[in-house]
Amino acid sequence: MKATAKRTLTPRAVVLATAAAVALIGGTGAATAFADDDGGPAPQSSVQLSHNERHLDDTAKDRAQVKADKISQSQATAKALQAVPGTATSAELDDADRNGSLVWEVEVFGKDHKSHEVIIDAGSGKVLKQHTDRDDDAAEDAAETQALLKADKTGHDKATDKALKAVPGTVVSYSLDDNDHNGSTIWEVDVLGKDHKSHDVTIDAASGKILNQHIDHDDNDSQGDNDGDDGDDD
Repeated sequence: MKATAKRTLTPRAVVLATAAAVALIGGTGAATAFADDDGGPAPQSSVQLSHNERHLDDTAKDRAQVKADKISQSQATAKALQAVPGTATSAELDDADRNGSLVWEVEVFGKDHKSHEVIIDAGSGKVLKQHTDRDDDAAEDAAETQALLKADKTGHDKATDKALKAVPGTVVSYSLDDNDHNGSTIWEVDVLGKDHKSHDVTIDAASGKILNQHIDHDDNDSQGDNDGDDGDDD
C-alpha cells in the first residue's frame, strides 16, 4: 500500500512482520521465513499477490489488491469486533511484509481499554491472528485513543458510508486520527474509485461533514483534482 503518512494507521499498535532467512535442514535449498514482532511466523492468507503485484506503484497496487480481495472492510471489521469486542479505530487492506499474503489489519480499542490488532484473511474472512499492544508506549497510546473516541460522534460505519457517497468505489483503509492543522478529530478514508484512481477523503468526526477529498498521485498519475470542502453536510 502507499508509503505516505496517511497510510500509517493511528495509533499504530505494532510494527508487523520482519523477515529472517532460515536454512532448510536436510533440504537442497533455503527458504525465507517471515516473522512478526512477537517472534511467531507471520499469518499466511489464502489470497496471495504475485511478486510483480507486490512491487507495483501505489494506485496500481490498490487495484491489484482490491481485485484479489474477497472480504469488504465492513466484513473484516465485523470479524475483528467479534474477536475483540470494542470499537474499531482503523482498518487497512495490505500485504506489507507478508510475502504476498493479502490481509485486513484491523485495530480495535477493546472494552478492556487496550489496543488490539486483528489480522483477517482477505480471502476467507478467517481471523489469522490477534494481539494486544504491550509496548512501552501502550498506556500513552491508549489514552490518546480514548480521547479520539470521546470526540468521535460519527463512527467508522458512517464515515466510510460518507466517503463512498462522495467517491463511489471500494474502501481500502480508514483511520481515526487527529487533524494536524487544528487538533480536531477526523476520519481518514481511502477509496479506490470506480474511476480506478485512489482518493483520500477526510471527514470531521464530530459533525460527519466531508472536509476534504483529493486524488492520490503516484509516479504514473499526472492528473487529479482537489475538491476541498465540496462534501455534503447531511
